Amino acid sequence: MGRTNSTYRNHLDSFIQRFEPFKKAVRRENRKYVDSLWEKAHCYAHAGAYMNGSNPGLVAVVSVLVGLQKELDSNRSEIREIKERLEELE
Repeated sequence: MGRTNSTYRNHLDSFIQRFEPFKKAVRRENRKYVDSLWEKAHCYAHAGAYMNGSNPGLVAVVSVLVGLQKELDSNRSEIREIKERLEELE
């Protein structure tokens, strides 16, 4: 696989590379957040490989959204646990 046709990971890397000017234009302290989004896209590259390769950018965006939703749910859960512990201490 990947010898004659580009893999999704190749498409994803190409998509991310096209955003390099954007990353350079972002303030230095915010560049780590851009990198974090691309890391999320790479985390779901295995799922993206199952999609039709005609629009890898859309798959990358959905992958980032899934990663952000997972992180959000984890944070909510952690906040809920902390609140419960605080209520027990009161």
